[in-house]
Amino acid sequence: MATPLRIKRSAVPGKVPAVQDLQLGELALNTYDAELYTLRYRPGIGTTEVVKIGGAQVENVLYVNKDGDDGNTGGTAADAKLTIKGAVGVATDGTVIKVAAGTYVEDNPVKVPKQISIVGDTLREVTISPLNVDKDIFHVSPGDMFSELTFSGTVDSGKSVIAFDPDKIQYVDQSPYVRFCTNRVANSIGLKVDGSKAVGPFKSMVTDSYTQYNVSGIGVSVSNEGYAQIVSLFTMNLDAAITCHSGGQCDVTNSNSSFGNYGLIADGKGAHQYTGTLASPMQENSDKFEVNLSASTVNISDFVYDHVSGSATVTTSSPHGFNVGMGVTLSGIIVNCNYGSGIHTFTSATSGAITDSGNTQYNVTDATYDYSTGDLVLTTPAASALSINDTITISANSITFTCEADKHATLHPYPRTTDPAYNTPVTVTNVTGTTITVNVGPVSGSQNKVYPDGNVGYVFTVDEVTNSTTFKTNIGISKYAHTYVSGGDAKINLIRPFDGKIVYFDDLYYTVGKIKLTNAGSGYNTPPVITIDEPSTSGTWGVKATAIPSIIGSKVDEVEIISNGRGYTSTPTITFSAPDVGINTATAEVELDPTFYSVKESTPISAGICTITINENVPYAVGSATTVPFYRQSRILASSHSFQYIGSGVDPVNSLPSRGGVTIQENEVDNRQGGLVIYTSTDQGGNFRIGEGVQIDQISGTITGNFYSKSLFANVTPLILALGGDQ
Repeated sequence: MATPLRIKRSAVPGKVPAVQDLQLGELALNTYDAELYTLRYRPGIGTTEVVKIGGAQVENVLYVNKDGDDGNTGGTAADAKLTIKGAVGVATDGTVIKVAAGTYVEDNPVKVPKQISIVGDTLREVTISPLNVDKDIFHVSPGDMFSELTFSGTVDSGKSVIAFDPDKIQYVDQSPYVRFCTNRVANSIGLKVDGSKAVGPFKSMVTDSYTQYNVSGIGVSVSNEGYAQIVSLFTMNLDAAITCHSGGQCDVTNSNSSFGNYGLIADGKGAHQYTGTLASPMQENSDKFEVNLSASTVNISDFVYDHVSGSATVTTSSPHGFNVGMGVTLSGIIVNCNYGSGIHTFTSATSGAITDSGNTQYNVTDATYDYSTGDLVLTTPAASALSINDTITISANSITFTCEADKHATLHPYPRTTDPAYNTPVTVTNVTGTTITVNVGPVSGSQNKVYPDGNVGYVFTVDEVTNSTTFKTNIGISKYAHTYVSGGDAKINLIRPFDGKIVYFDDLYYTVGKIKLTNAGSGYNTPPVITIDEPSTSGTWGVKATAIPSIIGSKVDEVEIISNGRGYTSTPTITFSAPDVGINTATAEVELDPTFYSVKESTPISAGICTITINENVPYAVGSATTVPFYRQSRILASSHSFQYIGSGVDPVNSLPSRGGVTIQENEVDNRQGGLVIYTSTDQGGNFRIGEGVQIDQISGTITGNFYSKSLFANVTPLILALGGDQ
């Protein structure tokens, strides 16, 4: 007999050889773990380290490397997939995909199932590029995580690196998470949080340490009442670092925006959510009002659900009064679900759960059951002793499952006296290295259930209003079809108003937000006089806007707004006085900003009545029964944000001050059409700002700002009067 060749080995679980235990080219085997090790030495790097070769497959871990093949299982490094998309295609809930160093060109979009983590070896050595420039790169699901990855290449403007899957709208019970990643995909949106592509109260994503060098793109976009928590976001040469629009909101901490066109943009509001009426008159200059928020409930007469797309068409027995974008509360809808007995999940098995024909008992460590085919796959040591067509008997109540039929709330021992496999030998139909398959018979059935049951919440968004009694909403996908039986109610989602909501009273009024020169004119030796039309409310509480120009070289250089005015219902005309020489009079256009009032706090709704305090005083009296529409404000809350040369452009070279890049300070924060950025910031000159209220110039040592000026005036004026300063 030939002498076997033996290598260094250990039978100690988890033991790994040290560098000093091996010579270069020598192997060591852990016989307990079935893991093989050797030394790796890379010339030029100079590091010698112990590495694992192949090894046993690790449950819930898939491998991707440049030596892989998408025909492989991905279960070990030696049997790795070639692409991330290949690994994602076989991943299940709870899988970690480990990506080795290299550049991976992916056939995007890569649609990632729930609860998947994609983790690179190191941030700078794992690069992912899109094959298709006209598509997003990753469509994500709840619970997904991306770490230690660099995204590179280019896509069409508006396409995203990370976005919710628009083709599979899901309930977000855990935010997708991006950490320790770099985005270098030009034109892309690094993180797109579109609330219309998700279901649930949060519709959120989270990011930490995400560097964005996606030239001309957007770092984070939050829209349609989505939400994001952002920590340590670093952006360079973007069109905009962060945008919130259509009611999107985010919190930003310890982040930086460098170069590019804009920093933080909050634009407008979300869809109309509900409308109240004043329960009592509100006095002039008041910041508190009582509102009646009573809302009627309408009965549902039909409910048609597409479980593949998640879309539900709801018919009501009377006019519903809903608008697109409103939140609607559904309750008490009875549907029939044909799901057999539901998905079974293995929990445990008794000792010696199965017995072969020779009365040898074997343990079962795992089991999966396909209720549609009847196949029961058992993980058991019996796999090494049995063959196809052998028989086994499963001991009564020896294998325990939970079942989707009751949301996995209770334990179900198997087989029961009513089951076909009870006290009956069953034939082995397949054998692998660790499993055997037997057929114990399929099950089928249906059950009436009440929807919603809380698993996906109770509040949904109106996507479409077909007519006065029919609307559509997305309630999330399901494995099973559901048929309407009876019952159900629909009601506007009416909750206690909170910070982040904005309102107006009956009519929407405007202030002058910007004045843009359309012609600088010529021949001005002195600054011209600017006249802006009065608002239609000037006879009561309205105030005319005022502005002053500055000139350079006989032309108007810029226009500074002194007072934004208030109470405008239409765009006013702005005129400049004639020049001192010639007839080339300057011209400009006015842009208006809507006047919304933001909710500060509110009392609980009692008998339909709620008392609300707002952050601003309403300068006019409002009568009882006045309508008060509620919206979600597009808002950014940024703490300790650093701006560097914002406004200098997206060109990585020419945006540098040394190459002519010019900072535009007002582009750091841009509030548009009622959106709001609440922030503290420092710029490249060390100047500190607390919003628009307090601004500290570090070089000059001066303190300015609306709030500071008002406070200073309030405190200094009494002092001057006390000292006789009025004489």
